[in-house]
Amino acid sequence: MRDLLPSPSPDLSPAAVARWPVLRGGECPRCGAISQTSAPSPCALCAASPPPFDAARSLFPYAGDVRAAIVAAKYGGKPFPAGAVALRLHDAVACRWNDLFPDGCPPTVVPVPIHPWKYLRRGFNLPARVGACLARCAGFPFDPAALSRRPGSASQAGLPGIRRRQNVEGVFSARRGRTVPPAILLLDDVYTTGATAVACSRALKSAGAESIVVVTIARTVS
Repeated sequence: MRDLLPSPSPDLSPAAVARWPVLRGGECPRCGAISQTSAPSPCALCAASPPPFDAARSLFPYAGDVRAAIVAAKYGGKPFPAGAVALRLHDAVACRWNDLFPDGCPPTVVPVPIHPWKYLRRGFNLPARVGACLARCAGFPFDPAALSRRPGSASQAGLPGIRRRQNVEGVFSARRGRTVPPAILLLDDVYTTGATAVACSRALKSAGAESIVVVTIARTVS
């Protein structure tokens, strides 16, 4: 749990956020996993068991000022530069990742919901806050209520990979009575093992979504 303790907040000015370094290296075309090779082929995990989403991409490595800003916001009640981060995400979506989205069908931004008691304690959902800004920047529809999260599951933080997958199994569902958009940009803050992205995407695909691109602010790297 020491890794979750807030460190001194970094410079969160738009100019500083504009300098945050992006992820570099070859990436799996499906899950976005970073490798030392540049071959555009699926990683071993995706080749063996393709995930239910169509692609996943992360903008920053979960380290340095990026990690400090996310941890300080989620666990220390500090402000987060949602607008400045959304601008960086919008640039990536419009340029580097543009070919991941279906032509002529703007994706609906759907943030990953957090545990209800966490929302009560924090008063906000970081993916929803950034997602709202991204939707405004890009002119995309925004649906923060497309997914619901069942109370009772433990926090993902600190769990090993297999426990993360078990922990979110059946936790997410598309809300009843709502039409699921055909193209979805599923937004989360950090991609660790992909367990949350898989669980959310499976729920959305089961409800009728046709294309899901997972976009996260950051990704853990080894």
